[in-house]
Order: sequence, then structure tokens, then C-alpha cells
Amino acid sequence: MKKASAFLTAIILSLFLSCPAIAQKASQAVNQIRAEDLGSHVSFLASPLLKGRMNGSPELEIASKYIRSQIRLIGLAPANGDSYFQPYSIIRKSIDYDKTSIEIISEGKEPVVIKEPIFQLLPTGASDFAVEGEVVFAGYGIRSDKYNYNDFDGLNTEGKIILVMTRAPLSEDGKEYLFEEPVWANFMSIQLKLTSLIFSRAKAILFVSDPKSGFESIERQYPGIAGELSSSKTLKGEKEIITSLPGMPVVIFVHRSVADELLKDTGQTLEELQKKIDREMKPNSFEITGSQLKITEVSRTDEVVLNNIAGYIEGSHPVLKKEIVVFSGHYDHVGETGGMVHAGADDNASGTSALLELAQAFASIGKKPLRSLLFLWVSGEEIGLFGSQFYVNNPLFPLENTIANINIDMIGRVKGVADTTADNPMTGPSSVFVITGDQSRELRAVADAADKRSPISFDYSLSGRNAPQQLFSRSDHYNFVRKDIPVLFFSTGLHTDYHTPGDTADKLDYAKMELITRTIFDIGLTLANSKNRIVVDNPFSKW
Repeated sequence: MKKASAFLTAIILSLFLSCPAIAQKASQAVNQIRAEDLGSHVSFLASPLLKGRMNGSPELEIASKYIRSQIRLIGLAPANGDSYFQPYSIIRKSIDYDKTSIEIISEGKEPVVIKEPIFQLLPTGASDFAVEGEVVFAGYGIRSDKYNYNDFDGLNTEGKIILVMTRAPLSEDGKEYLFEEPVWANFMSIQLKLTSLIFSRAKAILFVSDPKSGFESIERQYPGIAGELSSSKTLKGEKEIITSLPGMPVVIFVHRSVADELLKDTGQTLEELQKKIDREMKPNSFEITGSQLKITEVSRTDEVVLNNIAGYIEGSHPVLKKEIVVFSGHYDHVGETGGMVHAGADDNASGTSALLELAQAFASIGKKPLRSLLFLWVSGEEIGLFGSQFYVNNPLFPLENTIANINIDMIGRVKGVADTTADNPMTGPSSVFVITGDQSRELRAVADAADKRSPISFDYSLSGRNAPQQLFSRSDHYNFVRKDIPVLFFSTGLHTDYHTPGDTADKLDYAKMELITRTIFDIGLTLANSKNRIVVDNPFSKW
């Protein structure tokens, strides 16, 4: 276990740098990176005022102006002519809830119109459609040979609308699953159920939150996912990607009031049906007679302008200053869904703040590094890595002159008691994940050398294309990878508060953030001052 000390970090940095004068200035510069300053930035960016910094929101614009004001004070030069902003547009196709409705039509009665929001899973993105038909209730929508359980046994689903609950059979108090597989506890269970459901020849699949969950809608049960499903986004000029198959039913999430209204004349409630299935461990599927369901969905299309923020420090060498090291991190988050604000303190106010501290540290060096440095705060990460995609397609400095990208996303947390599953890989108080595709052995060597000098230990276990969590392709560095630019991605991991309202500023370890940021400074300084450019010997284009 390595021990942390700002004094030791400064001494080690001075030993590693070749020129004593530069070493002294670098040691002073790294001391500009302080836990209390990181905390101040995070406290503002993750404050209630900014409401989770959703893309396209006024609050994200406030965040962008805050970052711009900070880098002006630091003294970074604007990277886009005389502007720090690099604007771009996304096309957002969303469900128009004013024109979208669900009608329950019963013989001899006035139609009941339910205006609660719906969320479309398949086809991906909002659509314009109307579907009408008889409804069958198919319990949990599970077919399991292991447990001799089949919610579809004897049920005719062809041409029907299927209503199913989320999750799986539970104990009476709803705290334990009667099927062993842990997948039923999270949203992955939906994906597992779809294997049977999409080939059911049904017109539509309706998912409803099971009563024992305590939620009435996916908006409450999985708010982050609901936000993603409410609209599809495409970078302007790019082709919209839609996931669909011929004959595949529409798959949507509906409010519990839809199920309650459909079941009203059956003499049973959804709560009673769930309790009976759980108690007997037997399916209780049936056709809901006497009523039909009509779903009408209408979409709307908007163009949303977002901004990347870019400031740079020009290098001091007359030739090498044409080359550039890019430090990146996204400043957007998922905003407010289901009436709950997702503050996004770790994701990614932590990385945003680290970039501000890095910029200040490098700006404080009297004689600047040999190469130039670009500090890039991108938006659109949470909705498709759009900001970084736009940057690499429209670079402010030639990509052929970009020697490396160091990306920072979620560096503020320490592994907690709940972070013990494969879905929540986390690092301890003195380690950080460094994720790379090993495009350059020389870049890896630079990182390894910094690891030895640092009180923070590097964990490469989530690197590469085959790691289960696929973090290598889930943040903004990946767009640089695709352009054959070698990368290092720093993250402390995926805690259980990821994309939930629990990701708040009080849970971050700012002392750890300071050490990680100082170590990134070390790596960046090495790259910027190296006489020779690192070689990319394993480029993405050859994979």
C-alpha cells in the first residue's frame, strides 16, 4: 500500500524531471492541485441549482459559463478562434406527450384515456404509430426450464398486446427472489425476457413495474433509463440508428394505472395477481376479455445546440508546439427524471473539476512545456459521446498533431460496502482504474513510470475491448481511439450510485481526487516534454 503525501509527490516529481529548474517549477505547479479546490468546483457543478446538467437544459449552459469563466481566470487561450466554445447540434426525436395517449375501450362504456408518460424500448427512439388490440396478461413474462415455470404456457399471444410485470417471483415481503439468478434485480432482466417476448408474434409488449417494487412507473424504478428511452438523439448530419426487426412488436413501459384499469373488470388487481403467482410459484396468465387497448404515439423532432469548451496552452518549443496533448472530460449529466435530480457529482463533476485543476497547474509553470496542451470539456457524453465525436470530426488542432488523449470520467469515489458485484467494479482508497487499449507501448511505459512515482496505484483490469463492463468504449476517449490516437482513461469505477440521485458531492473523496489529478499532471508533463513523440504501434485501424 502506497502512502499519500503532497510533499513526497513534489520530491518524486523533482527527481524524475531532467532539468532542475523545470523540476522545481513543476513541483510548485503540481501543488496548485488541491483537494479543497476540487471540492469547491464539484460543490457548484453538482449543486441543486444545476439540476443534474442535462443536455439542452439551461442548467448545462450555466455549467458551461462557469467553466469558461474559470479558464479565463486561469489564463488559458481560447481554442476556437476568439471563443472557448465549440458549438454543435444534435437532432432529438422525442415522444410528444401532449399528443400521445393510451385508451382502454370497453363495450358499452366511454373510453378511458390515460395520459401518463410511456417510454419506448423497441424500436429504439420515439416513433409515430397506433396499435390496437386485445390484451393478455403474462405474469412476469418468464419462460424458465430450470424452474419448470412458463408464463406463456397455453397462452395465445399472436396478434395480441402482452402485459407483463418487471422482475421475477419474490418472497412475501418482496425482499428475496425465488429464482436464484441475480439478474432479476436489475434492468438486465428486461433484456433476458425479451428473448421470448419479441418472437411472440404479439403486436406490442407492455412492461409495468411489479407492485412489490413499490414503484408505479419505470420513471421511478429506473429513472436514468427512463430518461434515455424518452427520446433518441443523433449528431446533426449523421444517420439515425434504429434497432428494429421485421415483425418485431413495439416494446414500451407503461404506468401502473394502465394495468389497474385493464384489470378492473376481471375482479383481480395486479397486486393480488403478483401475490398469488409468488405464493404458488405457478403462472397465472390469461386473456383480459371485454376490453381493448389502443396506444397512439406521436413524436416530435427538435434541433438542440450544445457546446464543447476548449482552452489551450501553447508549447514553448518552436517546432514541437505544433503537437498537442489533449485532456478531456464531459461536463453533462442525466438531469432530472421522475421528479428526482441526478446531481452527477462523480459523473462527471469530478472529471470536470480535475481538468480545471490541471489547467491551473500547467498555466502556473513559467516556461511552458515543449508541446501544446488542450483542455477539452465536452457535452453530449451521456446521450451518445456526441461532443467528443464532433470534436474529432471537426478538430480545433489537426488530429495528426495530437499525440495522446487523457480522459477523466468519475474519479471521486472509494469502494463502498454495496460495491461488491461484477456490475459495480470499484477501486479502494489508494488505487484508480487506468483503461487503455494499449495502442502505444511507449504510452503504457509512461503511465507505468508515473504509477511507480505516485501514491496512487494503477489497476488496468478493466482495459481492452473484452472487459465485461466495456468501459473502454463507454466514455469520450473512445472517439480518439477510433482516430488512431492513443489514450489513457482514468476512473475510480462504477459505484451503486451511478446514474442515481445518490451521486452527490458529499460522497466524494477529494484527497484521493487530488492524488489522481496530480498523477495525471505527471503523465501529461512527461508527454509534453518528451523529445520524441510516442509511437502508436497498435492502432485501432489495424484491429
